[in-house]
Amino acid sequence: MAGIGFTLKTLFEEEYYLSRTKAYIYSALVSAGPWIAAVVTVNLLILLSDYYFDDISQRDLFMGTIVYSFVFSQIITAPWQLLITRYISDNLFSKTYHNIRASFFGLGRIIFISSYIIGLIYYYDKELPLIYKTMALALFVFLSLLWILMVYLSAIKNYSLIAYSFVVGGVISVILTCVWIKYPLPFAEFNHSSNVLLAYLIGIITTFGMLLYGFLTNFYLGNNKQYDFLRYIDRYKALMFIGVFYTLGLWIDDIIMWYSPLSVDIHATYKYAPLYDNAMFLAYLTIIPTMILFMVSVETEFYDLYKKYYNLAVKKGTFKELEIARIEMKKSINRQLLHTLEIQSIITLTLIILSGRIFSYLGIPLIVRDIYRIASLGALCNIFILLIILILLYFEGINYALIISGSFLISNAVLTTYFLPMGIDYYGVGYFMGSFGTLLLALLMLVKFLDKIHYHTFGLQPLFAPKDEGLFFNLSNEIHRIFFK
Repeated sequence: MAGIGFTLKTLFEEEYYLSRTKAYIYSALVSAGPWIAAVVTVNLLILLSDYYFDDISQRDLFMGTIVYSFVFSQIITAPWQLLITRYISDNLFSKTYHNIRASFFGLGRIIFISSYIIGLIYYYDKELPLIYKTMALALFVFLSLLWILMVYLSAIKNYSLIAYSFVVGGVISVILTCVWIKYPLPFAEFNHSSNVLLAYLIGIITTFGMLLYGFLTNFYLGNNKQYDFLRYIDRYKALMFIGVFYTLGLWIDDIIMWYSPLSVDIHATYKYAPLYDNAMFLAYLTIIPTMILFMVSVETEFYDLYKKYYNLAVKKGTFKELEIARIEMKKSINRQLLHTLEIQSIITLTLIILSGRIFSYLGIPLIVRDIYRIASLGALCNIFILLIILILLYFEGINYALIISGSFLISNAVLTTYFLPMGIDYYGVGYFMGSFGTLLLALLMLVKFLDKIHYHTFGLQPLFAPKDEGLFFNLSNEIHRIFFK
């Protein structure tokens, strides 16, 4: 269960240029590797399809399936991700590892049933072949389970396994697509899109299987407390709302744009906006450096200062010692955020300037370039909103994070809707303005929180240990009493 921190510290402490380069490459693989692998896989499948087939409608059908499966599987799992992260962290701290394995089976069962029912209801009356709807439903369910499984492996910092599994799954999908392009399986309808979807589904199942094996290997002891995590809803329900608000905020502008003049309707099943979605996807690719730099700063500097402060708080350090530790920690956060912002801004602005030539060379439509330019600025703001939320959650600033995530959702939805009737020239402006406004709010709240961190650390602590009680605490007990005696 060893984390990435020691590896990065060792590499960065070495003065050799090669070692530092290896540290950044390692950080890139573990922080953005799964995302990059998934994106590259999907686009390779599309390129292969475009090269061998001329039926654009089947390509759009496949893309619609992928977009809907990714977007709504993330939304359906969003309420659970931060909550189960907290549960895992507490059990890692108390070394009750058997609870972690058990909780995965309990939560996995909830995710499987809910995603299966939602997918079944959605695809039930759609005019697509039964075999295609079955594969689409399976993809939605497996992706939903995959996001939850990634939370467990991320919490124990097994990033290498995550990246490796996504790469292997992607390679399998590409190989199968190449084989079935030349020797297609005989589907009665939508033969092309069905073969590509099956290839991708097998790759995702492979990735899930590898990750599940890695998880079960790490946590080989379990117990019957499969729904013990439900009691955390009574105590940390705000974490569920933070996850929902931020994830919905991330996708709400895309969903609204699915009903714009850019939208396409695929077999009365998928309604999405390929040009806008492509621009947003390219914009999100530009923020990978921030993901890498944040991981490096957290694992090599911030976490040590964080531990120092709370060790002093627990071991009765003097006020002077606590204040020095607070100032060091605040300076570290400010320095890392500013440094990352400077680098990411240079990268984003450079790509915006060069986007005309790059997009022209790649044959990407001008409208995608125009949306990309404003969307990339929004993505820059958005990634720093997420970083600030994560920093606040480090310090139990749950209410602050809730306000920020809620503001992001509301501002993005309202402003995107407001600018929608103004035409193509304003597509993406709502997302940028909503992200920028929320970032200003997040920065103000972060400064306010860090200035009062002594108060939040000591003044808000209860005099007595809080008693476990509430609807979900009782529900957890009843489930275990009835089914797991």
